[in-house]
Amino acid sequence: MMKALVVANRSVTLQNDLPVPTLKSNEVLVKIHYASVNSFDLETIEGKNDMLGKLMGAKKHPVQTGLEFAGVVETDGKRFKKGDRVYGYPHLTKGMKAHQEYLAINEDFLALMPPALGFAESAALPLGALTTLVGLESVGKIGPGAKVLIVGAAGGLGVYAVQIARIFKAEITAVAGPGQEDFLTELGAHRVVNYKEHSLQDLADRYDIILDLTTRVKFGEIKKLLSPKGVFVPANPFNQLSGLLGNAFRKQKTGWLMVDRGDHDQLTRIAQWVDEGKLKPIIDQIYPFAEYAEAFSKVTAPGKRGRMVLQIADEETT
Repeated sequence: MMKALVVANRSVTLQNDLPVPTLKSNEVLVKIHYASVNSFDLETIEGKNDMLGKLMGAKKHPVQTGLEFAGVVETDGKRFKKGDRVYGYPHLTKGMKAHQEYLAINEDFLALMPPALGFAESAALPLGALTTLVGLESVGKIGPGAKVLIVGAAGGLGVYAVQIARIFKAEITAVAGPGQEDFLTELGAHRVVNYKEHSLQDLADRYDIILDLTTRVKFGEIKKLLSPKGVFVPANPFNQLSGLLGNAFRKQKTGWLMVDRGDHDQLTRIAQWVDEGKLKPIIDQIYPFAEYAEAFSKVTAPGKRGRMVLQIADEETT
């Protein structure tokens, strides 16, 4: 039996009587050492993602929270062997998630951890880095000299967006709350805008990519900030249906960003950037598994930097 966070009746509880998962084809069993907590977890607990799960054909699993993690492979597979230290991102809507001691997961959703990192740092990396990489490169078509505006730059995704935009040699404007200027400048931002002092409407520049990681910005609000062929990339495309429908009638576009699982090749690429010193994980705070409620509450607190991370494995096993 194992410990896990179980979602039921719009609440989550820590239980210690769940069975260890059995494996399906192309899966390995991973002992989870650390897993992050993010806003999607909160929405899942509140039932806000139930319709998305139904649309994707997902079956309910007791463990519905935990989208990125690091741990040790317990069974030999085709790509990984027992003892490998891995990090990854389970499917967003289908199957079990990572807030449990053992996880059965498709090998394609995993990669070897960056050798220089521990489990906690690695657990804070895959979802944020992978999502923003896809948003900037595949959707936004970023390149050297591109002017990029990142809204929500100090959060769990934003800290990676700034660093990855820097890797691509873009010109970066970061929007965040008070007290984040030095922090984001160190990560690679050329300009930091305090949203408490300046709204997006106060900005005078035009951007090739506007990446909104707050999920609150609408296309109409930032249209004038886009370059003639600029791309608006919202983290939640389901809130942007009118903007997506309007793509057929304008050169400025709303991009579709949906990274719903780990990708072995891209996670390996991200790990290489870490080893080259180009990318680093950002952790706001680490909590023991039993203090999950405090970790969840911190996700929405103002002024945070990077991820909240839960320590799943006992101290002596990490």
